[in-house]
Amino acid sequence: MGSAILDHQIKEKIFHLKNSNSIIELNKGFSDDKKYVIDDKYLLRLFPIEDEKNRKEEFDTLNKLATYSNYVPSGIEFNSLKDIKMAYMILTYLPGKDAEVALKDLTEKEQYTSGFLAGKELKKIHEFSAPSGYPSWYSLKKKKSDNYLIELKKMDLDENIIDMLETYIRNNEAIMKDRPNKFQHDDFHPSNLLINDHTFSGIIDFQRMDWGDPIHDLHKLGFFSKRVSVEFTKGIIDGYHEDCVSLRHSFWELYCLYSVMHIVSALVWGTRRNREQYELLLEYSLDVISDHDHFNRVIPKWYN
Repeated sequence: MGSAILDHQIKEKIFHLKNSNSIIELNKGFSDDKKYVIDDKYLLRLFPIEDEKNRKEEFDTLNKLATYSNYVPSGIEFNSLKDIKMAYMILTYLPGKDAEVALKDLTEKEQYTSGFLAGKELKKIHEFSAPSGYPSWYSLKKKKSDNYLIELKKMDLDENIIDMLETYIRNNEAIMKDRPNKFQHDDFHPSNLLINDHTFSGIIDFQRMDWGDPIHDLHKLGFFSKRVSVEFTKGIIDGYHEDCVSLRHSFWELYCLYSVMHIVSALVWGTRRNREQYELLLEYSLDVISDHDHFNRVIPKWYN
């Protein structure tokens, strides 16, 4: 949807756009939403009306999360535009560049401090509990993992790697039992974290939110975040555990298990996309395998 269509069909129908001075389209990211920054104060997200129910849940959840952290966007308005079969939400706009781009301009100390703050804020929103009666994390995650393993074994991939991944998951998946059901951002990595004025300034893009073990939200650190900045990634882990005297071995066991599971799902997802995407994710996966010494160690080399 171009800005002209926004101007003529939408602008007069949305209160926050009527007297706006600036409407700037955002094109970055994997989201299919049409995103616009309004007067550097609000973020308008437009999406198909079929997604209205799920996105309303996201909108309501964001408003609840805003009571836990000042570093998540707050919901301002949610509505539908039935004549053009679109719905929208307006959120507070968090200024800054995504960390994947901005971290290179920070000193190592600033990178670590930014990660530390991001980890602290992630821990805060993890205090939000899943709805009453929500299925156990173990039952849901194991079912997904089993399905991904079935797909993995159909792939043209080194059998030793397949066996290593499956064996590790089967030998360790029981540690997911009785884990708490909390809010999960489910896409926590530098592209969805903001840096402004050389420090962490927010968490964005909550479309993939879920419920389950909060530690699972850290499973992409070794896959994506470490490649951007080791110091930033260390900071996230340390900030998340700010109140702990030392990191427990049980944390690293879960972290390692979720890293293995993410490799499996990433490789399967890559094959569904295209060869180029698969080759990139395979490269990332091999790096994680090396960082964990073929999963003979639960603490990755980059953290030590």
